[in-house]
Amino acid sequence: MLTVGSVRLPLCRGHGVTRRGFLQIGAGGMAGFSLHNMLGLEAVGAVQERHGRIRNLITLFLVGSPGHLDTWDMKPDAPENVRGKFRPIQTDVIGVRICEHFPLMARMMNKVALIRSLHHRTGATHESGQRWMMTGHDFTADNLKPYFGSVVSYLFGQRSELPANVIVPGPIGNTGTGNLHGQTAAHLGGAHEPFFVGADPAARDFTVGVLLPPLSTPAACLDAHRPLLAQLDQFERRNETRAAQGYDNPHEHVGRLLTSPRAKQAFDLSKEPARLRDRYGRNTFGQSCLLARRLIEAGVRCVTVNHFTTVFGISCWDMHADGGGLNSTYLDYERHLCPQFDWAFTALIDDLDQRGMLQDTVVAVLSEFGRTPHLNARGGRDHYPNAWTNFLVGGNIRGGQVIGATDRIGSQPKDSPVEPPQVLASIYHGMGINLDTTKMPGPDGRPIRLVDAEPIRQLFA
Repeated sequence: MLTVGSVRLPLCRGHGVTRRGFLQIGAGGMAGFSLHNMLGLEAVGAVQERHGRIRNLITLFLVGSPGHLDTWDMKPDAPENVRGKFRPIQTDVIGVRICEHFPLMARMMNKVALIRSLHHRTGATHESGQRWMMTGHDFTADNLKPYFGSVVSYLFGQRSELPANVIVPGPIGNTGTGNLHGQTAAHLGGAHEPFFVGADPAARDFTVGVLLPPLSTPAACLDAHRPLLAQLDQFERRNETRAAQGYDNPHEHVGRLLTSPRAKQAFDLSKEPARLRDRYGRNTFGQSCLLARRLIEAGVRCVTVNHFTTVFGISCWDMHADGGGLNSTYLDYERHLCPQFDWAFTALIDDLDQRGMLQDTVVAVLSEFGRTPHLNARGGRDHYPNAWTNFLVGGNIRGGQVIGATDRIGSQPKDSPVEPPQVLASIYHGMGINLDTTKMPGPDGRPIRLVDAEPIRQLFA
């Protein structure tokens, strides 16, 4: 065990710490530490980036959560009030069927690893599921846990002027019961907060405020983008010990972006052919997926696309069919949501593959829970954390397989149950992180495990 400042780093033969990741400990902890020491730590520490097949992560987070029985875990032999209105279709993997409204995805199922036995037991709110899938933990305001993008930032650092982790198009807002969605750096600090784009990539005048041409003075530039600065500064205002823990200054971080031609180029979707933009879909989700690819290509390590930032008053996956603010129905799935996802997701996979990026980039399609096996009285489905389906593509993930299964009506796992922390543990494992020896500082500076779970070994070839 090696102590650097307030951070204790475990050492284990056969696993290395990247020099850039080590530097994230903070300058305060580096006093008196020589280059020789750092090289030795890289040789014997816990993180070995060069041995990880997954170097980049794109997460498509389907805020609101699709009904698993209507999408990727259909039960055509179940009673009518369970099986729903859609038919399953055969994919290019024998025996694996998915919803008829994902025809493009059906043709590339050989690349996809479906996890059909996800579940958690801590409540049926959107926020609880979001916290599980974003951090691998549930928590309260007194015990915040860091978003996985912030963990990646802490361990590996930035590759370029661009931040290590970005969220597009903006943070999750009102989804019903509070604002703890799991998309902050928590005790890892301001240096590892996600960068929220805060603009719609599908808008004709899409620009990211801090990437506009410089104004007369740097101060004017920062004033023009105060909403973003407020987001980046949110955690720092809550935490009085940030200076002792090596936290960065978000104002300086934004200032660095202001002067970065590479950053401006990465966010400029006009550089893409019109035909490719059409292939992704000329909508917020489609263009956000395209932007995610551009950001990864430009050096960002982790990009999360929030499909929606609320569930109220819009057509979204949260299909309660209540006739009011949560009135999404099967028609919304059929006419809007499923086709939009099918186009954008398959465009992203094809695009990454054709550019040679899929081999070291994993695309994780996540959501906070499933939906009730039985239709409600209005023909919709309500929240259901007892069973749902998510999936992974890329890197060293073995596609063309289904992990786990639910019972005949999709009410609970009957085979290989999987909990949310296992999904994150699998991603970390694929990135070359040894979960037994790699620690991060907890709120009190003591080292803690990244996530309390083991990887899903079946995912890997």
